[in-house]
Amino acid sequence: MTGFRPAVPRPGTPALALALGLLLGACDRQPQPPAPRIKQVFHLNEYEKDFGYAQAVQIDKTLYVSGSMAADANGRLVAPGDMAGQMRAAYGNIQRTLAAHGATFEEVVKETIYTTDMDALLKASDLRFEYYDKERLPATAWVQVQRLIDPGFLVEIEVIAELP
Repeated sequence: MTGFRPAVPRPGTPALALALGLLLGACDRQPQPPAPRIKQVFHLNEYEKDFGYAQAVQIDKTLYVSGSMAADANGRLVAPGDMAGQMRAAYGNIQRTLAAHGATFEEVVKETIYTTDMDALLKASDLRFEYYDKERLPATAWVQVQRLIDPGFLVEIEVIAELP
C-alpha cells in the first residue's frame, strides 16, 4: 500500500477542536480531596479513660502507642526499683497493644525510651532483644528525664508501628 497516508486533522477542523477541548477541560478539573483519615482510639485498660489518655491511636496503617510503663491492669506500679522488671512489664503492655491491632514488634519502626536512670537502663538494655530481632531494630532514642508520672516508675516506652 504505497502512498497511504492516515488522515491528520487540519487546523480549524472539528476533530482538532474536540481534542483541544478535551485537553483543556482536563486542566480545569479540580483534584479530588483525599479520603478522610479516620482516627481510632484504643484503650488497653479501663483506667486510661478516667485518666484522660489513650494507650494507642491508629490513623490509616500507622499505630501510635503512648508511653507504656510498668503498670498492671489497675494502673499500679509493677516491679518497684527494678529496671529490668519494669522494662519487661512495659514491653508486655506494648506487646498486648500491638497484638490487639494484629501486629508484633516486627512492625515497630520508632521507639523512644524515657528513663529516670540511664545507667540502669544501659545495664538492662539487652532485654530489648527478647522483643526485637537484633538485625531489624527500630529507630530508637533514649532520653533521661528528671521524673515520670509517678516517682516509682523508672522507664516509659513509646513506639510507632506500621501495621500489616
